[in-house]
Amino acid sequence: MEEHAPRFNLSIVSSDVEVGGARLSAEYALSDEEIAIAHWWVLINCEEVKYWKELHLSFPEVDGDLEYHNMTFANYFRTWMDMIKSDDNPNWSHELILLAMQPQRARVYPTCTVNGVKFVSEERDNRRRTQNYGVMAKGHGLHYYGVLYSVVELVYAEGMKVHLFKCRWFDTGAQSMKMDQYGNLSVNTATSAYEDDPFVFATSVKQVFYLDDLVRGDAWKIANIVHPRNIYRAATLGVTIPGPEADTYQEPNAVGIHDVATVRENNVKHGRVLRIRDEDSTFIDVDPNEETDDDSDDELRHRLPDINSDTEEDSSDDSDYEP
Repeated sequence: MEEHAPRFNLSIVSSDVEVGGARLSAEYALSDEEIAIAHWWVLINCEEVKYWKELHLSFPEVDGDLEYHNMTFANYFRTWMDMIKSDDNPNWSHELILLAMQPQRARVYPTCTVNGVKFVSEERDNRRRTQNYGVMAKGHGLHYYGVLYSVVELVYAEGMKVHLFKCRWFDTGAQSMKMDQYGNLSVNTATSAYEDDPFVFATSVKQVFYLDDLVRGDAWKIANIVHPRNIYRAATLGVTIPGPEADTYQEPNAVGIHDVATVRENNVKHGRVLRIRDEDSTFIDVDPNEETDDDSDDELRHRLPDINSDTEEDSSDDSDYEP
């Protein structure tokens, strides 16, 4: 984080996120349509925007129609922020004005450290000895498992930044996720879903590493949620937030997961359709004293196989990639 970077009083803006790494290839750049989708996703999942979202849904012309709401809310929100900025409305803030103006640019990175935990994009991580691309996001009564495709930094006016993970989510259907008698969750990584809904806040995911499922084999992987210990918020300790060169928590690598082309071919073969995730945007702080939600977490821990192949280490270049 820059020494004199401005601070913004908005729940989705976090100083616990550090992006970096050598730039990804041009194929990872967000299109204008993807930037618009990412901005829409930020709006509907921002706690400070909740009042305006519910107000819009109550309009007679909207009448709870979510499709119409999703199509028109961003424009309504920007108009409202412009109209009431001088009316002392308690649900208005300068940060919401900046958010309503839409991103000025979108930068894409391969690596990101969130409160001391390092995430690396799948493409970059496949060349490393450690595995840092697995992600899990909590929904309403459902957990979504996937891999990190890229780290997205949306830059709004005055340098306000919102960090998202663009993910490739696995199918959550009963045929693609299996729990054994010991509480081990196995995921079919040759499937995918929610391709129209790939984004999640960088601060609202937990890291996962995937192990071979020796019973089901092939693309089935046991998902093990990482619970790093002795990692604290730097602000709590009163110390400087570490830069990308600092030591971060990492997990040893396991075998690879099917690429996008293979996954899509598999989806077509089995007639799977796209779905939208029911996202729970609760932000997660890593607490070393936190009790796990799942009694079976300790049973999910396995010794990882030794990988002796030569690997290429990730570059530490922190240059911005602006498509």
